[in-house]
Amino acid sequence: MTLMPYHQKYRLRSDEEIHRRADVKEEELRRIFEAMNYKPTDNLIRVAVLGCVDPRMVSHHKRMFEKLLGKPVELTTFDITIEHLQGEAGIVEHDCTFPIPHPPYHITFGHVLLKFIETEKQWDVIKNSYEALMSDGLAIHVYDEEDVTTTAVKQVDGGWPVPLTRWKKKLEETGVTFQDLRWEIALEQIPIPIRGLKGGALVIKK
Repeated sequence: MTLMPYHQKYRLRSDEEIHRRADVKEEELRRIFEAMNYKPTDNLIRVAVLGCVDPRMVSHHKRMFEKLLGKPVELTTFDITIEHLQGEAGIVEHDCTFPIPHPPYHITFGHVLLKFIETEKQWDVIKNSYEALMSDGLAIHVYDEEDVTTTAVKQVDGGWPVPLTRWKKKLEETGVTFQDLRWEIALEQIPIPIRGLKGGALVIKK
């Protein structure tokens, strides 16, 4: 998993653009929680973020989860490299193809993460994200449309293909509850083209 060029590209983006991209994430999460009728009752919500491209996103993640859930959030961010996240709170160096530390969590959240995992290891991440949940928790894997429709061995940006049909079949075989949500988001307050406006999320409920 080579993420450094991806990190470097994000560092060049303005705070305003990062905020607009966070707004897209917030709208995606709003749709997910609504579709799953997700209303946790605990007073403190534990969220594990699996991978984070830019340190400025850490505070945005906490803000959006707290806003949408109406509760305080204990946020832990896991990434295979953490140099790019130095100075932020709750950062843990971890390869998510291995079991996620310090469970259980109410939510495990990977935003366009799977494409950065070699295809044959993606199932390990999906399985680990589910196994780290507490009862009624959600494992969320957001993807861009190109990630799940490409027929190339590698995407133009270096990402791996995500064979969503294959992973859904494995989930069906295990008998867990999941939904494959699709969307095309048009937000007037986001005037720049963002690749992730068309995509969806594989959401697994424990």
